[in-house]
Amino acid sequence: MQVIMVTNSAGELMGWAKPLIEGLKRKNQAAKITVIIPPCQYATGMEKEVAEKFSGVDSVLGPGRYLKYLFLGLKPSSLQGVKEGVVVFLGGDPFHAVFLSKRLRLPAVAYIEKPRWRRHFRKFMILDEATEQEFIARGVERERIAVVGDLMADAVRLKISRKETYSFWHLDPSQLIVSLLPGSRLVELRFLTPFFLKVAELLKEKFSQIQFLLILSPFAKIKDLESLSQRSLNHKGFEATKFQVIQRNNQYRLKTSSGLEALVVKTRHYEAMNISDLALTLPGTNTLELASLGIPMVVAAPFNRPEAIPLEGFAELIGRLPLGGKLIKGWLARRYVSQIEFTALPNIRAKKRVVPEIRGIIKARDVAGAIIDLLEDTSYRTQMKKELTKTVGKRGAADRAAEVVLRLAKVRG
Repeated sequence: MQVIMVTNSAGELMGWAKPLIEGLKRKNQAAKITVIIPPCQYATGMEKEVAEKFSGVDSVLGPGRYLKYLFLGLKPSSLQGVKEGVVVFLGGDPFHAVFLSKRLRLPAVAYIEKPRWRRHFRKFMILDEATEQEFIARGVERERIAVVGDLMADAVRLKISRKETYSFWHLDPSQLIVSLLPGSRLVELRFLTPFFLKVAELLKEKFSQIQFLLILSPFAKIKDLESLSQRSLNHKGFEATKFQVIQRNNQYRLKTSSGLEALVVKTRHYEAMNISDLALTLPGTNTLELASLGIPMVVAAPFNRPEAIPLEGFAELIGRLPLGGKLIKGWLARRYVSQIEFTALPNIRAKKRVVPEIRGIIKARDVAGAIIDLLEDTSYRTQMKKELTKTVGKRGAADRAAEVVLRLAKVRG
């Protein structure tokens, strides 16, 4: 039995694919799992390398190898002779899952928020009953819908206690801890790491007893930070502070020109989030991971470099034109974001402002001010914790989704 997972970028790979892989292996150790990663403007370029380290994955096809199959028909060995199985869509463009379903003659199932390509999927796995009603209203038969819950809730698991976490990183539990999450793509790291460190310096001026964690995405490496530290600070539109990467006691730290230090967290990311009094993050999967742990956050959605924001479809292609492409894309990005009420996933799910979003052409002092307000208002943070946990579903989605996938795998496409 072959399970072919199609996923696109860092958030979907960690938040959806990984817990489902674990659920499938709990249900059926013999299932062979292939992860396919088509090209995607939201990808970091590290998805294949990260997926290959997942326990339970038999093979991974990166964008290059997949495109050879798509356009040239060069079938990879992992897809040779597949007679029983299922294609599982877990983010990105549904076209790729539909293509594989047709080419391999296997049924397709989608874990999805909107009923896209609805005639081509045998089953839709969704978050909750409210989403089910939306699907039915848009013409999807009830029997083709399976309410499985929130895969993200299963992705976030703590392996050590808070006390053990403080000890592991030699942190002082009596002092404030603020985590900085500057994103997973290199362009985000380039602009946001020095900017977030500038924010941290402003916070240090207000709170003398405060500790900072720079939570490095699994899709980024220390050498990426070292490369950034050696660049000249040419961050058009972003305030930035110079920093260097130092190693001390088997730990990496970012040290700014003012002497501020931020501990770089390369492992046990969720444990680091869990001991944070507050996090500063970009929009994206990180916001739901923090929400599942009930960690208050400030979400920075900068528009200082709009041409660097990934967009879908034709708008992204325009940005690659040699003459005027970036200007046009920047205009399209500004117009697109101006129509969006919220960018943080907890706010989108709650359909109200649960966490602060600092949007537009932002300054370090704007962001620092929002963080200071939160750190000084304990009751506000307590209320936010309660609201955040309501935006994440209950655990168990991975096992329920695995049952749907395995049942469908026994049906011919």
